[in-house]
Amino acid sequence: MLFAFVFWRLQHVPHTYPGVEHPIPPPDVRHPHGGDRDDFASPYIGHTGSWDGKGGAMGGGSKIGDMDQERAMGLRWTFMPVYWRVMEPAGPVELSHDTPAAWRELDQFVIAAHERKLNILMQAPVVGGNAGGPPDWAGRRERGKAAPENMQALADFAGKLAARYAPDGTLARQQGWADHYGVRAWEMDNEPATYGVCWKGQAADYAEFVNRAAARIRQADPHAVIVAPGLAAGGGLDSWLTQALSPSLSAGSPTFKRNGIRYSLGPSTDVVSFHIYEGLDTAFAGKDRTVERAFSEIRAAFESAEKQSPGFEYPSKQEYWHTEGNFDFVGVLSAHRRAAWRTQFMTRAFAAGIRKVVIMDASSLEQIAAGAYVQTLPDPFPMQPANDAGVIVHGKATLFRHTDRTKPTAGQVWIVWAQAGTGDADIEIPVTHARVETISIKGHHEHPPVNGKRVRLHLIGDEKMPAPLLVIDR
Repeated sequence: MLFAFVFWRLQHVPHTYPGVEHPIPPPDVRHPHGGDRDDFASPYIGHTGSWDGKGGAMGGGSKIGDMDQERAMGLRWTFMPVYWRVMEPAGPVELSHDTPAAWRELDQFVIAAHERKLNILMQAPVVGGNAGGPPDWAGRRERGKAAPENMQALADFAGKLAARYAPDGTLARQQGWADHYGVRAWEMDNEPATYGVCWKGQAADYAEFVNRAAARIRQADPHAVIVAPGLAAGGGLDSWLTQALSPSLSAGSPTFKRNGIRYSLGPSTDVVSFHIYEGLDTAFAGKDRTVERAFSEIRAAFESAEKQSPGFEYPSKQEYWHTEGNFDFVGVLSAHRRAAWRTQFMTRAFAAGIRKVVIMDASSLEQIAAGAYVQTLPDPFPMQPANDAGVIVHGKATLFRHTDRTKPTAGQVWIVWAQAGTGDADIEIPVTHARVETISIKGHHEHPPVNGKRVRLHLIGDEKMPAPLLVIDR
């Protein structure tokens, strides 16, 4: 009975998907974020399989199969967390004398990513969560929590990682890479407010960590991109994030308070990251938790703190990345509905202005749907709601439209689906070319007739997650 209840509960989907009132404008293609790294601007991050925190999968398996799967979908990003406790178990490592086994394993992961032309979002250093806390030799400011007593050692570890894996770093020189390949994006720990051994009650300590680690990383790579805080956006985290953004001595550990130095998360953070599992979070919250809502809440917290504290001001953040999440991590929703959700989710996220989204543990059908999306929309910006631009002839439907930026006359891509629980729908949309193409989530290509610069489409309904169509008018 308990299993049946959990299964039933996780079948719930959000009922409403309100958009964002003031979406972030599309990124400026003339000034790419992250410098000159190849395809750094690609908005799709692969997040496949498991990790051991040192370059492999759980149990010592290889990540090559996962990376090959990501590359087959057309992705240009992969993901790897690095656990401080695993990389420096007995004390600070001096890499100029010898390369310990864990570091050699991480080297091999970076080399394999280079071979596949995959940028790496390196979640590092990871102290809490699956990493189990700081290594014993670094001490802890409070029992059972993540902040190390020796915060400088943690910052130094971040600097070692950057010096080795940044573009033109130690590994790149050893390998003779002439393409300036290396790790440029660094996410500071994983779900620091809630997950396992975490920074709960240590928001100010976490802000100290990000500031000190960022400074050491930037010494090795001035173009490094610091990604934080990687919060789980299930709701109820406003107070922790507010504390991390406010340079107060009251929101930290006793050691932090004694040190008497204030920090804010805002100035050192280049990219604001968050996690959302729309199905799982909706089931546990008992109310709709969508990417738009999570993004709006986290964005509001950062914007409210921009000019709040003299000496800790920072420009309005433009880069928000979704760095972990699926519909759920159980796989209760059917494969067909999960593939439909995948396309809907990416479309809604890009319409909000979120710069990158994760494609996490995609099933076979999801890989087909995601691959078609990535191939069709390597640059999905701008993505705009477009219900007022089409005609809904029958039923209810949701319409989004992307207009090609680089060549305004080149065309457009529509993403359209029937609204959940309302049956099938028929729509008409304007097109500019005599021949258009539709792609289903199963990868089926069709060429509907164009009549008077309009195309009529029949959209199949579903009680929970209707399947979208990509309509390519180029």
